[in-house]
Amino acid sequence: MTLPRAHAFAGRPHIMANDPGHGRSERIWEQRQALGRRLAALRSRSGFSQWEFAPLTGYSRSTLSDAELGRHRLRREFWQRCDDALQADGALIAAYDRIEAQASVARRTARSQAQVAREQQASARLHALLPASAPPADPEAPTTVTEQCPHCRQPVTVIIVPGAHAARPAPEQ
Repeated sequence: MTLPRAHAFAGRPHIMANDPGHGRSERIWEQRQALGRRLAALRSRSGFSQWEFAPLTGYSRSTLSDAELGRHRLRREFWQRCDDALQADGALIAAYDRIEAQASVARRTARSQAQVAREQQASARLHALLPASAPPADPEAPTTVTEQCPHCRQPVTVIIVPGAHAARPAPEQ
């Protein structure tokens, strides 16, 4: 039995609170449910049961049911077959394409935010390695620091090159 999406975060409000993209993914999920309801309405209006309609799409009845309930993210081919079989004039496929475009933006944004967080953590770690003594005579000269590898506990020499991270291009959005 698949539980509704709300149960996925039940008892874990910290996940939703710490996920800046959660609202966007929740809206995408709701749009997928609406697309499924639209498919069910078109199928029903055309006089097909799930058992009768599924063979026309080449998918199983349970896959059709899951799509109508918005439980799964199905491929574009599924929606194209349904659109064709119901003679929906591209309505289902257009809705699917809109949802997938929004989901793609959401995934790209989430990856970008995660990368920024990783870079901030790495920067903080590097700054923590720098000696607390007076700054070097030449601020552009690389600084060498030895630390212990967290995995194998062997000494590792880290060379910190000032300004090296500034030469990296900003991620595209």
